[in-house]
Amino acid sequence: MLVAALAMRPLVQGIGWWLSGVVFAAVLVAALLTVRRRAPGVRFVVLVAVLVAGSCAAAVLNDVHPLGWLDRQGALGEAMAAIRLNPAPLPQTDAIRLVVTIAIGWVAGVALFLAAIAPTVALAAVPALVVLIVPGVITGQPAPAVLVVLVGIAFLALLWLSVRPVQRAFPAAVVGALGLVVAVGLPAVVPLNAGWLSGVTGSLQSPIQPGRPGTLLELGQDLRQPNELEVLRYRSADGRPEYLKLADLDEFGTGDWVPTVTDASTSSTADRQRYALGVNPRLANRGDVTIRITGLSSNYLPVPAGAMSLTSQSTNLDLAQWRWMGDSNTVRSTGPTTQRGSTYEVYGASTSSGEYLDTIAESGLLGRADGRGFETPSRAQLKTDLALPKDLPEDIRSAAQRVAGSGSNDYEEARALEQWFRSDLFTYSETAPVEQGYDGDSMDVIDTFLKVREGYCVHFASSMAVMARTLGIPSRIAVGYRASGDRTEDGEYTVSNRQLHSWPELYIRGAGWVSFEPTPDSDAAAQPSTGSSATPAPADPETPLPAPGQTAPAEATPTPTASASAAPDATASGTGGGGSGPAGLVLGLVLALLVLAAPAVVRVTRRRRRLAAIRAGRAPAAHAWREVLDDVADHGFAPGFAPPGDAAAAARTARAVLGRLAPSMPVTVLPHLRAVVDAVDTERFAPDGAAAVDVGAVHRAVLEARIALDASVSRGRLARARLLPPSLLPSSAWSHEGRRSRRTA
Repeated sequence: MLVAALAMRPLVQGIGWWLSGVVFAAVLVAALLTVRRRAPGVRFVVLVAVLVAGSCAAAVLNDVHPLGWLDRQGALGEAMAAIRLNPAPLPQTDAIRLVVTIAIGWVAGVALFLAAIAPTVALAAVPALVVLIVPGVITGQPAPAVLVVLVGIAFLALLWLSVRPVQRAFPAAVVGALGLVVAVGLPAVVPLNAGWLSGVTGSLQSPIQPGRPGTLLELGQDLRQPNELEVLRYRSADGRPEYLKLADLDEFGTGDWVPTVTDASTSSTADRQRYALGVNPRLANRGDVTIRITGLSSNYLPVPAGAMSLTSQSTNLDLAQWRWMGDSNTVRSTGPTTQRGSTYEVYGASTSSGEYLDTIAESGLLGRADGRGFETPSRAQLKTDLALPKDLPEDIRSAAQRVAGSGSNDYEEARALEQWFRSDLFTYSETAPVEQGYDGDSMDVIDTFLKVREGYCVHFASSMAVMARTLGIPSRIAVGYRASGDRTEDGEYTVSNRQLHSWPELYIRGAGWVSFEPTPDSDAAAQPSTGSSATPAPADPETPLPAPGQTAPAEATPTPTASASAAPDATASGTGGGGSGPAGLVLGLVLALLVLAAPAVVRVTRRRRRLAAIRAGRAPAAHAWREVLDDVADHGFAPGFAPPGDAAAAARTARAVLGRLAPSMPVTVLPHLRAVVDAVDTERFAPDGAAAVDVGAVHRAVLEARIALDASVSRGRLARARLLPPSLLPSSAWSHEGRRSRRTA
């Protein structure tokens, strides 16, 4: 158990908690050694007393009230709060160290109970296996192989010392191997990223990785995954859902959308504030959110489109290892990936198409506001965001000009493109592009999509971005998660892999980068309607976003509210993570029930096979003797020890074993056992062998022996005999020395 506890190192910082757990376990072992010759009841009382006293002593040593480990207002409450606020690895405070130490001690107490009091040594490894598995479920990473092997070796040694010599090697090897298979193979049988564990694990890969092309194609493959898994949760300051961006794809010169190559080593670290580049705060929506990773493994942090400052709220997210990426207002790591429990607060703003910008554009104020009060992208960056392949199909360019029509400015032309894609001319489909062979984001794919007019977000976003560039509007594609409609009771929005999304961002003079939503309404896309959700309320033009270094937003009147669903912060109706949750939970319960029922099923199968052999006359006495011996063992009886020097009593013949059983057996059972022993002698020594045995009488003796045994024990012992039959376990009780606990001085 102590070796297995080392698997918890990714959950708690330091090693002091383990050393104190070793001391606690040593005290428990010493206490049981002092009473090892006493009755099991005495040993159990001593074990519980030492567990309680040791827990109180550990509390005092950690400057906590003696019963603080049970007090939800004391150390236990502090530890639970730390677990909620600081996911793994937890800081090693006094409360955390105390709770973990006591947990190790009590689990070790369970192992000692199974090994030294029950005794069911073969089950003593169960607590250790649980300790090995739990950290892997929480972190998404299995326990180190060396720890699993060491625990297996320790278990084999325990079994080797707990059974008689002729039974040591094979059963110990079999049971030990099964334990190792459970510890190592359980994640394969029940994957750690299964839907019913999606809120606990962190193993779903982001569709975008640094330096990997084909991001949009990967996104499409992720969208078509059959399982729905939760990846993150967030809480917004205004209570409204937000689009969260992982990265921007802005280079299309080669015909494949990829992020601009940025040297992360020269970028500012994410723990430093910066201006939101290309965002006009007077026209933007405030985007203050607190995000908690629950099932995403990514080199990019999900953030609102106009992020400008991040604050880590967990110990497993060091923002010094994350960098701002060029001009995109996105954040990428220099090595680590997001971990389950990583929590951070993001402050910034973003601009979306909608009724408010429609009004501003109609008034002619957009062009006049260009570059005033906010930092604009460099000319080199805007040039990159206008680049097109030389062999761009002419159909794409002509379609853009036809749709844009007579728009008087860039924004009106972009809105015309957006509304065209959202019209009844296009259909959302995740399967049509694959079935018809035009999945992806290349020029030929876009050309085909504009003719077929069936596709998913990848096709709508890339087509609109390319068409905007043909009109002279800088564009890029944002990859992330669309707004969530699923909200928990405490106000958190849940986001699943089914909400993976891409949408175009166009640079509109005066407004900066504006998010558009060309993907049409559909159940699969889970896009909301196009009606306005609120009346726009322009912000005070003299109240910009706080400058880097400020710790709180400047006081201001409400900022403009995004128009509706066409804006990337509108409410979506898609489902959250855990779509396969009920099925996964049922599967887990079924597996657990199968494991619990396995001993009873094996015992019933063995008994039926033996009774069938008796009725068929195949060595009936031998099968009957084995069956009644198993029944006797299941009901808690065992032969006494053989007197020293009595070779007859020490013999393992049926009659010798019956002689050692007789003193401890109920008198109602003995006649049936004697009938079976007589049949064994007849079968072995009569001239006719098995043919001389009265099969009917032997069969009745076996059945009546169980009836008599059932009547002689308590209901609890009877239930154990059926559900957890001891006859399946190797035991020293049937050796010529009898049970070790019965030895006398």
